[in-house]
Amino acid sequence: MVKIHYQFKRSTPLRFLSHLDQQRLFQRAFRRANIPVAYSQGFNPHPRMSFALAMSVGLTSDAEYGEVIVSTDIDVDTFIHRMNQALPKGLEIIAAKICGEGVESLSASLYQSDYRIRIKVMPETDLNELAASVRMYLELPQILIQKRNKKGKYVQKNIRPFIESISVCVDAEIDHVNVKMTLIYIEQQCVKPEQVLASFNDQIRAVFVIDPTIELHREKLLLKVDA
Repeated sequence: MVKIHYQFKRSTPLRFLSHLDQQRLFQRAFRRANIPVAYSQGFNPHPRMSFALAMSVGLTSDAEYGEVIVSTDIDVDTFIHRMNQALPKGLEIIAAKICGEGVESLSASLYQSDYRIRIKVMPETDLNELAASVRMYLELPQILIQKRNKKGKYVQKNIRPFIESISVCVDAEIDHVNVKMTLIYIEQQCVKPEQVLASFNDQIRAVFVIDPTIELHREKLLLKVDA
């Protein structure tokens, strides 16, 4: 058995793909590419593959990670070439490597995400005032949001430790801004950028329009080995 970690991009044509649909799409691509994927044992065998993160619907990314166990040796260049021949436009594998035994799982290896967000703002928003408000937000000792726990109940959670940095800059359209945001993972937990922007609206002032027009792009997803 050989474990392969691969990095892939998801672009605009497939931005509204659900996590489950993306998983099925990769399964079909493995079959079409003749990749000898290993299967689990038991009554209902399933392909031994996973992703570091479940991608949100609407998210595009330059840096996602997947893992697959194959039953026979395969050269990584061959793996990348075959998969990119089988994947549809909008998904592309850009790197892959063979992992030795004892390598930490992808989800346990997550360290940091860098986002670029294009979002509508309330009319007549002043960029200088917004930048000052962002600094004020980052100076808060704690930022509490209501988050659903594993039992389905809403509890208060302090998301401030997960926020590394936020900055805003102009956009070509006057009713939009571009936001750069860096979030970090703590014990395999993080916070969504939309939740951060919504908490800014709640705790500082209502500026960002959180609706389906928001454009979320993950520029980097760093693992602990990259930090």
